[in-house]
Amino acid sequence: MQVEQPFRCGKVALLGRPNVGKSTLMNHLIGAKAAIVTPKPQTTRHRILGIYTDARRQIIFVDTPGIHKGKLRLNRNMVRTAYAAAEEADVLVIMQDASRPLDAGTRMLIERFATGPLRKPRFHVLNKIDRVAKNDLLPRIDLLRRLDPEAKGYIPLSARKGIQTDRLLDAVTPFLPVGEPVYDPDWFTDQSQRRLVSEYIREQVFLAMHQEIPFHTAVDVERFQEEAWGVEIDAVILVGAESHKPMLIGKGGQRLKLIGTRARQELERLLGCRVRLNLWVKVDPDWFDSPAKLMDLGIHG
Repeated sequence: MQVEQPFRCGKVALLGRPNVGKSTLMNHLIGAKAAIVTPKPQTTRHRILGIYTDARRQIIFVDTPGIHKGKLRLNRNMVRTAYAAAEEADVLVIMQDASRPLDAGTRMLIERFATGPLRKPRFHVLNKIDRVAKNDLLPRIDLLRRLDPEAKGYIPLSARKGIQTDRLLDAVTPFLPVGEPVYDPDWFTDQSQRRLVSEYIREQVFLAMHQEIPFHTAVDVERFQEEAWGVEIDAVILVGAESHKPMLIGKGGQRLKLIGTRARQELERLLGCRVRLNLWVKVDPDWFDSPAKLMDLGIHG
């Protein structure tokens, strides 16, 4: 006779350096776009929940900003957010890019959680294995076993291609508390529509700006108005210097128009209705080091 397993519900923090694929993995696991994804470092600035629910478990993934060094208040807040998520989680998933050599920052992060006071179940995820020869993975896993011998598992996968991602779901499940689901099964994130709108616009800014200082931009949604025909949105793109404004607007306004068009298309898919998006660019040289402005934007550690 098969014994019915109790329902489990808990938080799993996704931790790691910038650009190791945390947001891509979470989006794939929950089957929805809760976190924006770009090739730029430090795209994720907030603690973002992605909720996976099936008949036997609800796994609340916490996507975190990449852990990095930085002198600005924005950087410090992002790193504090990541470590706070680890404190609150039931399980830690420490990610790395398997297609690159193990860097000093990732090694320090692994050792911090392996030897520190935060004694929680840990899994190490080696992402981007679609770019790595199989024979090169074994020495990397052996190294992780030496660095953190008490970890519960070492899982190679590809978040982008969905290779072995189900293995992670099954691995973390036994370490979640027994309990009822916290969120409705239809929810995929706890973010408000306003926050999602801001993030979707910022994603297109990052993608359009290439190497032209996207990190010094932010998006502030000033109006979200539901109408009979759809939704009208007013949003301001903040830039950190006067010289950034013409770069963002582009010749004849073409770059800003492209950002607006692509963001509107993404928002219409998200909201399931027609969207009228009005964008402006504003210079605020201190936004990324201002406690009040960072609080307004929801970027507080």
